[in-house]
Amino acid sequence: MKRYLKMLIVFLPALLWVNAEGDPLDVYEMATENNIFVGARAAGMGGAQIAAGDDGSSIWYNPALLSRIRRIELSGALTHQRFFNQTIYGMVNSNQAQLNNTRLSSIWAVFPVPVEQGGLAFALAANRIKSFDRIFRFENKPGWFESGTGSGIGGGEDDIGGLWVYSIGSGIEVSRRTSLGISLDLYSGNDKYSYIEDEITDSSFTSIRWELKDSYSGYSAKVGLAYSVNPHAHFGAAIKFPTSLTVEQEESIYRGEYKYTLPFSFGVGALFVIRDLLITGDINYTDYTQLEYVSGLELADAHNDVKLHYHDVIAMNLGLEYFLPKWGLTLRTGYCVDPIPFTYFTLDDDLDVFTVGFGYLLDRTLKLDVAVNFLNWTRCDPYFNDVGTVEKYKAQRVFLGFTYRI
Repeated sequence: MKRYLKMLIVFLPALLWVNAEGDPLDVYEMATENNIFVGARAAGMGGAQIAAGDDGSSIWYNPALLSRIRRIELSGALTHQRFFNQTIYGMVNSNQAQLNNTRLSSIWAVFPVPVEQGGLAFALAANRIKSFDRIFRFENKPGWFESGTGSGIGGGEDDIGGLWVYSIGSGIEVSRRTSLGISLDLYSGNDKYSYIEDEITDSSFTSIRWELKDSYSGYSAKVGLAYSVNPHAHFGAAIKFPTSLTVEQEESIYRGEYKYTLPFSFGVGALFVIRDLLITGDINYTDYTQLEYVSGLELADAHNDVKLHYHDVIAMNLGLEYFLPKWGLTLRTGYCVDPIPFTYFTLDDDLDVFTVGFGYLLDRTLKLDVAVNFLNWTRCDPYFNDVGTVEKYKAQRVFLGFTYRI
């Protein structure tokens, strides 16, 4: 978006959704990254839930696991995020920028159905699966952008928003060891992007302020499989079908719309139980070179740019959970490697997520879950090749969830 910003302002009659031909940012989609864990338990275990899910978050990770829930379950969670950016612009290490927010992140209800054998359950859920919140600042003198004293240049970007999924799903045991599940997902979300840039020289002052609003809607579906070898070894698999997304864009004068489809995603997971210790891991594969634009862009150019600037990714999740029955306390930790598929931004580090958390039984029907995530990644934007930049990002997310089982 930075690359064509000034051109857009000068040549405003050009439609918003038709960008400079050959620009890699034509095909940069925020929905291909910015994942956020669903559920406070999962957030404490590095998101490794394809085989280990035991609550309503299973409707997102593997709906087959819903069949294991035997009591009506109502749950909700909040997320507090602290987002940090520090940029090296040329030889200048800019002051750290920070963005804080607190939002509802999950709410679900699971309803088991009495059956003679096995398990059957239906679920409804609303989960925030993407966080678009971001802050970026650059300046050629430390603190210049805040003070604006003397000649200099500085600015940055702000994104505020996210993507929600509203799901209905079911899981059923088809045999003593095997469960199947399905979920239907409706997507909705928004992103408010703003660009700011100030430049002062001895003879002039230039100031740019520009905003763009994106509204998302779409649909997809998932199927899942869960298989228990014995009480100590469990496996799961999930297939997420292609996700159709429509993005409506709005600027002060012009409006536009484009559509694209995210590809299949495949995941497998394993869970091993050693007394009160759970060890679990997931692997998810998505080939983002199969991202397809449906309308709103020059399709031939867009498809070629997707092949050039996206690659397939393998995300890995690891989690541990230890139950202390004497205190009704569960301790959790985890690690996630969540690669960023868009290669135009030169990445020194893929996104690493370290997680810790705990669950506590407040009474026989009410449970508290808390998790903290630590995220770190670095990128270099070719737009600033003339001076050279290194953008360092980190974020801290705190999840607070309550689950009531009747």
